[in-house]
Amino acid sequence: MHLTRRSLLTAASTSALATVAPGLTIARAAGATNNILVALFLRGGSDGLQLAAPAGDQNYIAARPTIRIQSSGANAGLGIGSLGGTDFYFHPALTELKALYDARTLAVVHATGVVTEDRSHFTVQDFMERGIADGEPALVTGWLARHLNSMGAGAGSLDAISTGPAINTALVGHASAAAIADTNSFSVRGAEANSQAIRAIVAAGSNAYEQSAIRTLNDVATVRAALRAANSSTSSTAEYTNGDLSAPLRTLAALIKANIGVAAATVDMGGWDNHQALVPAFQGRATELSRALNAFWNDLSAFQDRLTIVTMTEFGRRFQENANQGTDHGSAAVMLAIGAGVTGGKIYGAWPGLAANQLHSGDLRVTTDYRQVLAELVVKRHAETSVAAVFPTLKYAPLGLFS
Repeated sequence: MHLTRRSLLTAASTSALATVAPGLTIARAAGATNNILVALFLRGGSDGLQLAAPAGDQNYIAARPTIRIQSSGANAGLGIGSLGGTDFYFHPALTELKALYDARTLAVVHATGVVTEDRSHFTVQDFMERGIADGEPALVTGWLARHLNSMGAGAGSLDAISTGPAINTALVGHASAAAIADTNSFSVRGAEANSQAIRAIVAAGSNAYEQSAIRTLNDVATVRAALRAANSSTSSTAEYTNGDLSAPLRTLAALIKANIGVAAATVDMGGWDNHQALVPAFQGRATELSRALNAFWNDLSAFQDRLTIVTMTEFGRRFQENANQGTDHGSAAVMLAIGAGVTGGKIYGAWPGLAANQLHSGDLRVTTDYRQVLAELVVKRHAETSVAAVFPTLKYAPLGLFS
């Protein structure tokens, strides 16, 4: 029977947990902070020109006659200031995120992404999760794994979590990354069917491989004990929705509150590939995004001085709406940064404009490499001393987004 740490750790939906029993191994590098990084991927290509819209721009108005965000009226967007002389408005469903923006807890980075002609979801997602650009040599590890490895975190801890059924590509290459989609089901895969083999490993423990397996089993047992204790004594008052983003964020909040050493986590939110009927579809996605993130932030009130959230998406959408009142795969998009260390209440980046001669293949042009945001985050909030170790080809040029 071949057992690895990754094959031993598994899970499946949501619950609550608050304290951890003694004994769990929490490994941090000597120079590491106790800050927590959450990377939220909006899968499908979120339309940045709907999320943070240049609603008064005449080119925008002409290109999106039926789907555009309004700058005034009953369903007007929420004003967030200007960039490059252009005024921007949050989608009207982002009321909770607007409040965080006004409190200077949230910042917007516009016209971000990967400079590429490729419009494949899977190709560009893979670029971003591995931390590369189009035309660069492929990397076998993820950007977040390289950061954690650079900081010296090791096996025997639960410092890196993917809130899904499998390890996110961004964490591939980090030995202690675990996929935990459901704290109720956090266990050892195949524990019952393979109990005899597992008992043999625990009984032996004579070599490095067996010792690693034993540490894994002990970690799982410790967290399961914490889960049992927390489920009987702890509840959250945060106003999560019943939606698809609230579920993993509730699970992640429970793990963070357990104080088991979570340093980084990845979360996915799908449903942004709105080729048709964009207005109602985007309304639903924006509502869930805003309410779920706000609930997560409030749920972790005791950790807000340590917690930073960054959102990304593989690409934005076509500038021109299509015949189905939707938008097809485009280029530049929007990133959000929320939480500790964020110099918020401001829009960052360089606005390229929407005139025909300012577009990239007819779409919003990328002016900020997405890696600049991620690099500044790991340097300023997570004590990374080698940008080259995380993003080997990036010429680091911080935006001043994080303190």
